[in-house]
Amino acid sequence: MKKFKKWLSSPKATVVLFSLSAALLLFTVVGAVRAALRYKSESFGARIEQCCIGVSLLEKCQNDKEAQIVASRDHNHSDDKKNPGDQWTGTEVGVLLANGEGKNAGRFLGADPEIVPGKTYPEEISVRNTGNIDEYVRVTIYKYWTNPEGEKVFDSGEKGTSTQGLSPALIKLNQTNSDVWLLDQKASTEERQVFYYKNLLKVGQDTSILCDSLTIDRSVADKVSQTRTKNENGGTRISTTYDYDGWQFCVEAQVDAVQNHNIVDAAKSAWGVDLVVPAQDQISLAD
Repeated sequence: MKKFKKWLSSPKATVVLFSLSAALLLFTVVGAVRAALRYKSESFGARIEQCCIGVSLLEKCQNDKEAQIVASRDHNHSDDKKNPGDQWTGTEVGVLLANGEGKNAGRFLGADPEIVPGKTYPEEISVRNTGNIDEYVRVTIYKYWTNPEGEKVFDSGEKGTSTQGLSPALIKLNQTNSDVWLLDQKASTEERQVFYYKNLLKVGQDTSILCDSLTIDRSVADKVSQTRTKNENGGTRISTTYDYDGWQFCVEAQVDAVQNHNIVDAAKSAWGVDLVVPAQDQISLAD
């Protein structure tokens, strides 16, 4: 014991004890800093980012310098007290093939006063991701005819033909980029065509164009009727009328999108279709 007390009073003991005190102080400081970092990390991890899925239908006609947004639909999460909760915004219904006054004057027909059967008109349709989450998209095209009274005349029947011979097939949208726009043969009919864009559509990007032109079959103008009437001088008057004078062709396009996360399950739930993922960021239709 005397030797230990003597050692404590020596300069060597003073140095050793000071070193131990510094080591304990350092351990205490490091421990406190680590605890503070763990606490901040837990708070940061509790933040949740609200995502918005959005999609727009684009159209470019012959007099357009760039593609125009025809219709759009964006899903936004709002924290605004006046407009709380989730909301859908955008112009959900637009007009394709517009050719009216103002900015739409001559967009589709150009200098033609009315459409010319057999003539090809530029008509490009594509899709833009206007949300903040990557997505997959599909486009459904509808084609049909209406009579002068505005009544839809397409009647599929057993053979898929329409009233008075006016088949939707006479409205020809020339599909392009068929390597990325996949036609769903099972879901398509003479009046409806369903296309899936196989590539992941990233935020702010546009798809390649689905079609590049529209043509009304020349045979529509070939269907005429003639009537013969006798005049007072015994002659015969022949009147020729077009069978489809006053009829209108109609084209509708509907675009919708699903999130890229769990795309197989998401597509089955939203679209009722079976998809497979053959490669990263690509989809294809199941056989």
